[in-house]
Amino acid sequence: MAIVRNTSNKKKKRKKEITFIQILRPASFIIIGLLIVHIYYLSTIDQLLPQIMKIYIGLIHFVQSIPTSILLIIGYSLLIFYMGYIVGKKTKS
Repeated sequence: MAIVRNTSNKKKKRKKEITFIQILRPASFIIIGLLIVHIYYLSTIDQLLPQIMKIYIGLIHFVQSIPTSILLIIGYSLLIFYMGYIVGKKTKS
């Protein structure tokens, strides 16, 4: 009995590559959903406002702990990079 081989030139199906954005989108939906559930839970046990105040106070302390000179250097650097971006965008057009 002879072995019959399929010699047709069918293209093999390649597995579709999953990109980072395809993973990031459902993950962000899940995180936003969990955040909404957590906020609802905090509001039902009357802890939403104290938690917001705790986060706000922590943020204020963090900003006050950064020296002004570092903030000036960061601001100056951002300004220089933004100006370079604008000039590069104009010359590209």
